[in-house]
Parts: sequence; C-alpha cells; structure tokens
Amino acid sequence: MKENYDLIILGLARWDNTLYSSILGIAKEFAKTNRVFYIDRPFSYKDYLIEKELNPISIRKDAILYGKNIYKKVNLNGTSMISVTPKMSIPINFLPEGFLYEFALKYNKSLVSTVIEKTIQDYNIQNYVYFNSFLPNYFDIFNSKIKAPILKIYRSSDDISQEKYIAKHGIKKEKEAVEQADIVFTSSYKLAEKLGTNKIPAHRIPNAVDPELFSFENELAQKPIELLNVKSRIILFMGRLSKLRIDFELLKKIASEKTEYTLVLIGTYEQTDLIETGLNNCKNILFIGPKPAIQLKNYLAFADCAIIPFLKNTLTESIYPLKINEYLLFGLPIISSNFSEDIRSLKNVIYLSENHDEFIQNIDLAMNDNSEEKRIERIQTAQSNTWQERIKIFKKLINEKIEEKRL
Repeated sequence: MKENYDLIILGLARWDNTLYSSILGIAKEFAKTNRVFYIDRPFSYKDYLIEKELNPISIRKDAILYGKNIYKKVNLNGTSMISVTPKMSIPINFLPEGFLYEFALKYNKSLVSTVIEKTIQDYNIQNYVYFNSFLPNYFDIFNSKIKAPILKIYRSSDDISQEKYIAKHGIKKEKEAVEQADIVFTSSYKLAEKLGTNKIPAHRIPNAVDPELFSFENELAQKPIELLNVKSRIILFMGRLSKLRIDFELLKKIASEKTEYTLVLIGTYEQTDLIETGLNNCKNILFIGPKPAIQLKNYLAFADCAIIPFLKNTLTESIYPLKINEYLLFGLPIISSNFSEDIRSLKNVIYLSENHDEFIQNIDLAMNDNSEEKRIERIQTAQSNTWQERIKIFKKLINEKIEEKRL
C-alpha cells in the first residue's frame, strides 16, 4: 500500500554508481511503497572536462549543460524511481573556510534547489520527506520558493573527519546538518555515539543486504571469466582497497603464507598503493577491479571463504561493512579483524581476529568449516539483516516523528 508521503533523496552515490551503495538499497526499498525522487549529486565542471565522453556524464549531457531532460525513470532490479539531474556545479572544495567558499556553495546548492522545486511542481508532490545521505554540504538547500518537507533526515555512513578531502569542509557542515535535521540515522554504534545529541538522538540502523540482487532464482551461477583458470580454493574480498581502511600488510602476509589459495580482490584500487606495498608482486593475488553489483553474486558463488581485512583505527571503528551480509547470505565463512563494536556484534557467525597470526590461523579454520548447520546459521543471520527489514525500522521512526510534529 502506498504511503502518504514521497521521498526526495540526495546521496553521495549516484544511482548508476559502479559500486553498490547503501543509499541505493534504502531508496529501492522505499520505492516499493512510496514515490522516490533520487537527486544526483551535482557533477562539477572539472568532472565534465575530464569525463564528458564517458558514462555516467555522457548520458546526462542535456541535463548537466542545459537543464533539459532532467528526469530518468530508473529500474532497480524490478523497482522503479525517478532520477533527477541538476546542472553543473563549481569545484569549490579547494577553497578555504570563509565568505568565498560559502558564496560558491550557495550557488551550488541553488542548482539542487532548482531541480527540487521543479520536481515538486512537475510531479505534484504534496507531502515529502527529505533524506540526505552523507552529503552534508547539500543538506540546507531549501528556500522560500520550495514547498517545505514534512521531515528532514540526515544519515551518516562514515566518520567524515577521517578522510582528508571531505573532512576539510565536511566536519563543519555535518555538525550543521545534524542541528537542522528532524531525525539523524547512522550505520554504526560509533557514529550514533558521535552524532547524537540530547535534543536529537542518532538512531543506528546498520547496513544490510538486498537478497533480490544476490539471488540465483531461475538462473544458475556462471563462473566469471577471471576465475576460469583459478584451480585453487578462493579467499574473497569485495570492496574499495583504500589505505585508510585496508590492512595491506595483512593482505601481503595472507598471500605469502597461504600460497595454496588464491586471494581474489574485487573493487577499486590505486596502482601506486599496490606497488608501494609490494602486493602487485604476489603471484596468488587476483585483482579484479570494480564490478556492477548485479555481477557480484557470481564471484560469491565460487568463493570458499571471505575476508574483511580492515585496519583498526578511528575510521574503521565507525564502520558496519556493507559486504558482510552479502558474504553471510551465501553461507560463506568470514574472517575479520576486530575493528569495531559493530563487527563484534556478529561474533557468533564470523571468525574475529586480534592480530595477523590469528587471522591466518582463522583462514585455515574457515576453509575447513563446512558444517551445514553453520552455513544455515550464516544465511539466517543475513536474512534477518536485509534492507526489507531495515526499512521497517526507518518507516517506524519516520512515522513516529511525523506524528510527534503534528501534536
């Protein structure tokens, strides 16, 4: 049954982002019961000059350059929403705090305000909830011309202070967003602790899995071409290979000590990081690069175990890994470093490791962990951690806040 409000969502990830994003999982589930309008994070002039001939910019040129054809009906595995693309923004992150930055930001925010105002008019939006996911610079985009939302939501999925580029202005803007929000959601315990206030508590709703995206219903798993020549058992990691969060020395140790296995790494990486750490010289590491979310299940189907080789630092202690429930849904044994309260909440279904040696030992245990009982337990854990289940919590809290504001 359709509910009596629409959603206007603005997130860090765009709808056609190569890597699967939590906000897309949230948008898809809401779109089953509500109209969802997904506002593209604006492309900058710099983005356009560098990538104008490539997707995703090339398919949006009319919208980006001329403000025409700004709407696109997007199908997310059987569920549809409307994508809305603003015109090009000005690159401003290099500017220092102060008048010039705020003046330029005001212009960039006006681009988003313009398409939201138009969307409200064109689609006759009467009541809507504004949902901003980890884009605090664009939280305050409302002016007197725009019909006000019934609720303003801010969601944090990472510690914004720990990534230098977004931290420069993001720390201040996130604080402002939290102060202006009606509800604050976070994906981890640490973020909820950090962002919650006496006035507005932060609600932890962790990342989840989309079982529809990772299902083989009516089809068979097809071995990816990159794995056709792999004869050994596979240790799998899916995610961005960032030096801020990934323990490269641990990966190197796994490769050197477990030569009987192939370490398959799927996700973006910097070649300079691989050269600097020597990972590029490891014969039993296979770097796949990023893959569309719809293809990931074929790699999961041929893995023997999965790993979460995170560093233990300020950034990772605020992370609930998006991939963990995808691993669990396939019944895979998982070895993880012990980096956060969130990862410890899953200690009954994963192998937690305090150091490199224990991580290596746990790989051996996991490779022999073929118990059907444990496999079923992992799958059941994932089935209780789906976006369908998470959305029930989102909706309950949203409805309670709407009722509270009416009183």
